[in-house]
Amino acid sequence: MSVPTVMQQLASVRHLFDWLVLTQVVQHNPAISVRGPSHSTRRGKTLVLATDEARSLLDSIDITTPGGMRDRALIGLMVYSFARVGAALAMRVEDVFVQNRRLWVRLHEKGGKRHEMACYHNLETYLHAYIDGCALESDRKGPLFRTIGRGMG
Repeated sequence: MSVPTVMQQLASVRHLFDWLVLTQVVQHNPAISVRGPSHSTRRGKTLVLATDEARSLLDSIDITTPGGMRDRALIGLMVYSFARVGAALAMRVEDVFVQNRRLWVRLHEKGGKRHEMACYHNLETYLHAYIDGCALESDRKGPLFRTIGRGMG
């Protein structure tokens, strides 16, 4: 069996014995001291969109609505900057800023790390269209990607 499978099975045995200890069926957990094999992933399994697939996805979004502009800006941010969904959704309007005549984005990554990067020109167009089209510039501290509609008209 693969190392992740062995580790998952060992974790399930540990949880079973934890439950048995809590329900006072056994006095102690004999699996608590068992160490599983070490495993380090060098390469992720996340698939990356091909260039033509990303272009087709971005071009298929209807940008005549505020939701469409938001979706194109969000997906464009993730495609062009390889940002995590959590980092992209945590952005504030103030995290999109101009520096040296270029648009930059500031991502708040895991562990409190900040990552600032210049925008690709297509992403710059998408973000400007979204921020200007939805009039978000006045609320600099507000979330960049907001809930739109939510069944309230």
